[in-house]
Amino acid sequence: MSEIPLVRLLSMALRTGLEELHQELELAGFPEIRPAHGYALNAVSRGEATASQLAVGLGMTKQGAARVVQHLLDTGYLEPGTDPVDARNRPLVLTRRGRAAVAASMRIQGDLERRWRKHVGAGDMRALLGSLETIVRAENEGELPPVRPGW
Repeated sequence: MSEIPLVRLLSMALRTGLEELHQELELAGFPEIRPAHGYALNAVSRGEATASQLAVGLGMTKQGAARVVQHLLDTGYLEPGTDPVDARNRPLVLTRRGRAAVAASMRIQGDLERRWRKHVGAGDMRALLGSLETIVRAENEGELPPVRPGW
């Protein structure tokens, strides 16, 4: 049994995974994406379509979210969309490049998980994933909380 506390091990696993994810995203042609950008792109893909919604979902200030959004607009991952009900509202939408980055991220994460599964076996990986989900739901009133950058 490990003497390393659980939260520290989880932090190490997250760091290991994120570092590989971002190295692979760079190789795939998405060098501008950093963890906060990835969390924002995923949030937009789930329907959090304004900087204010992103700020709440990512646990950051509106100014911080606005900086993340501006970077993603400037680098071509997001664009302002149109709201069929209110023309003044300009929801954020993923561009083709943004959708490609999210798809690449999902592929890379799948590859990473398959590789890690080889280290512990399929049964242990299923048990680990199931146990972690059970714990997270139990600590969050049965829900899965939003994924946020861990700063």
